[in-house]
Amino acid sequence: MFGYVLPFKPMLRVCEYEGYKSIYCGVCKTIAKEFGTLPRFTLSYDMTFLALMDMSVNEVTLTAQQQRCIAHPMKKRSCADCEGLEYSAYASIILLYHKLCDDREDGGLKEKAVSGTARTAFAGAYIKARRKYPRLAHAVEREMQQQYQLEREGCRDIDRACEPTARIMQAVFRELSTDKEQSKRLGAFGYFLGRYVYLADALDDLKADAKKGSYNAVASALGLSGEISEEQYKNACEYVSMTANLTLGQLAEEYVKLSVTYYKSIIDNVIYLGLKNVLEQIKTETFRKLKKGRSNTI
Repeated sequence: MFGYVLPFKPMLRVCEYEGYKSIYCGVCKTIAKEFGTLPRFTLSYDMTFLALMDMSVNEVTLTAQQQRCIAHPMKKRSCADCEGLEYSAYASIILLYHKLCDDREDGGLKEKAVSGTARTAFAGAYIKARRKYPRLAHAVEREMQQQYQLEREGCRDIDRACEPTARIMQAVFRELSTDKEQSKRLGAFGYFLGRYVYLADALDDLKADAKKGSYNAVASALGLSGEISEEQYKNACEYVSMTANLTLGQLAEEYVKLSVTYYKSIIDNVIYLGLKNVLEQIKTETFRKLKKGRSNTI
């Protein structure tokens, strides 16, 4: 959905890194199988993490095959071929569709045209995903409506602004388990992960949104508009860091309650190192450059 949930690569062992890449490729292949080629190009690392959590919670052993793909046609790559990938593929489509709806609401004429066209192209895939996971689709639709309302109001309370995304991710992670107590714990974990994602995205887009006059929770909370000075950006970074670090602390508390054992070292890396590293990259304005060249991160 956003691409802010990443591992810290320098601290991953080679086998862990290869396993993570294999899961990424496996989700991509699953999207292609279920929805066709086009949607696979929208896959984010957030959905790779969701698949990793799915496999961990449900104790799925990673199996992989060497396969070629449209992005790497000349050389075969390790591609996960196991359970735990399908849900991430379907959740990816549901979240993508509503992200396109959001872009159509917030963007300029060009963005509205592009997102509107893309939304039409993905409508069939969304209908299929909604039929398979109606509870998740309904939750996302409801929270996106709440998000639109907050944006129309120009909400200046960043905690309120975070709520819809937090509840969306809560709904996404609840679906990973059929056990009532486990599902509740996963939902709490997803809630704080969603808060972090919203804060990271708001800070990442701060300068562009302020310049365009688009709603941005950080800009609204701090009363910023137009060109953002370096001093203003520094203050915004400190403001977001304070809130985000509290959120990451709460996320870590919920994570411990899950008693994860499968793929724990990779998930630990994301929770304790990767998320903080992404926030630091955003603060130093290097993260956008990395997102434009995915090979720099994975």
